[in-house]
Amino acid sequence: MDDDLNQLEQVLRDRAAEVPHVQDVPPTMLMRARRRVWRNAVASVLGAVLIVAGAFAGFASLRAPHGPGEVIPVGPGVATPSTTACAAAGLQAEVRLEGAMGSVEGSIVLTNVGGATCTLTGRPTVSIFSPSGHEVPFQVIESEPQWKADGASQPEGWPVVSLQPGSTASVRVRWSNACPQLSGPASWQIDLRNGTGTLDVFSSASFVPPCNGPSEPSTLEVGPFEPSAGN
Repeated sequence: MDDDLNQLEQVLRDRAAEVPHVQDVPPTMLMRARRRVWRNAVASVLGAVLIVAGAFAGFASLRAPHGPGEVIPVGPGVATPSTTACAAAGLQAEVRLEGAMGSVEGSIVLTNVGGATCTLTGRPTVSIFSPSGHEVPFQVIESEPQWKADGASQPEGWPVVSLQPGSTASVRVRWSNACPQLSGPASWQIDLRNGTGTLDVFSSASFVPPCNGPSEPSTLEVGPFEPSAGN
């Protein structure tokens, strides 16, 4: 690089020396003219060098690795991963309950019976119906997920739950003070929300909590979607 600069400097000096000497031109003016030729030539060469260096740096950044063995793709048409929300048509739901101190509690278990992986996130809307088909009024209380209530570690990827075919997710529920008291088993329904559909929930045991306070509202605690234990 030093040899190139020295050669460039010599060429520029030779060009400056080629400026004809005129007897009538004052020496100071001639000196200024030579300096002007020198400055313009140096500026032109440096500008060209900077343009070439900038172009090379830009090309190198486009080809620079973005991780081990990965190169940033250039140009349109780059595919990005997408997730598909689970639809009611691809799920099967079951409520699993047991009695607990004047309440019934457990979970709604959802199984992916479709052929593709899908995702669940957020908190569903749960409805309960009397044996005659009337919706049971209750106050909804948002509860924490079961893993948090058990003091367990947060599942990987949560609050998004990824369901492969055959795997299950669950929703923690606790129903208290069913007033007026129901005369028979209740039926459950779960709305996945976000326009993905509603499921009738199969119940292996139709537990109904007692009406312990007729003047108090019935309550239903509902947790968010979470991976089922063992998944």
